[in-house]
Amino acid sequence: MSDRILKILVSALGLLVVGWAIATFATRRGDAPESAPFDLASAAEAQLDSVVVIGATDTIRLHGGAAWTVNGKEAIPEAGRSLSHALEAARIGQLASRSPANHERLGVGERSGRRVTFYSEGSVELDLIIGGKQTFDQSYVRRAGDDEVYVLRGSLVNLANRGVNEWRNKQILTTLRGDIYGIEIDRPEESYSLQRDTTGWHLEPAGVEVDDLAVSSMLNQLSGLTALGFVPDTVADTLTWEPLAGRVRLAGPGGAPLGDLQLYEREDNTGYYVRRSDSPVVFTLSNLSGDQILTPLEELRETSGE
Repeated sequence: MSDRILKILVSALGLLVVGWAIATFATRRGDAPESAPFDLASAAEAQLDSVVVIGATDTIRLHGGAAWTVNGKEAIPEAGRSLSHALEAARIGQLASRSPANHERLGVGERSGRRVTFYSEGSVELDLIIGGKQTFDQSYVRRAGDDEVYVLRGSLVNLANRGVNEWRNKQILTTLRGDIYGIEIDRPEESYSLQRDTTGWHLEPAGVEVDDLAVSSMLNQLSGLTALGFVPDTVADTLTWEPLAGRVRLAGPGGAPLGDLQLYEREDNTGYYVRRSDSPVVFTLSNLSGDQILTPLEELRETSGE
């Protein structure tokens, strides 16, 4: 066989090998979907009634109804709406891995991931394992029981990685500033009452004029009063609430009750414990907020004329 013929045969064989490799690669690429074979939007369209998030060190149980709860506590009012919106807006990106060996590395393993199960009318609507945040709104995701891992983008990443206290309602009072017509303050050293009429705020019963700036600061705190956080039940059960740092009662038009708060100074002087008379939940409040709410009587008196 001549060298020329041999070269032709070798070249032909090389072309066949390259063609086979390209065909095989294309076939495999065809087997790998560009997007996940599950739909998040369909779950968003369902009437979600509960969501369970299970992590390595915590379990979060969100339940719908007249109002959403989280682990038996009052949840933020927008909990259900946030979950549905996150599912609608979520975007599944490219395939990141097919191998179970990569699950832990990508944060979607049995130990590293957060399993998020969505329920509708008691049945599982969607069951995902979501990794920790890679960026603000991006992580990895896989469907429970599947090996394929995909890129996930959207606020669902943040919701899946929230702690239980981030789901709880920190609103102590929902009262609006303009609805407050009366404030009664009881402090260990003194008690006083503020009343609002058509001419403004006055100290009662003397009718003494007040410092508008001091009253405004107090009203700013009381209007939509929001806590820093929550006191664990194990700690709340040990609080004696004696002596109180102060008690605050709010009234609307005609003296209608709007709220009744008890404030107790923390032993470490880092703020206050606060509870409403109609709830066992104990909140934490900053020193600034607590001090402005319990403003001493002398600081409320009008001084501009002196």
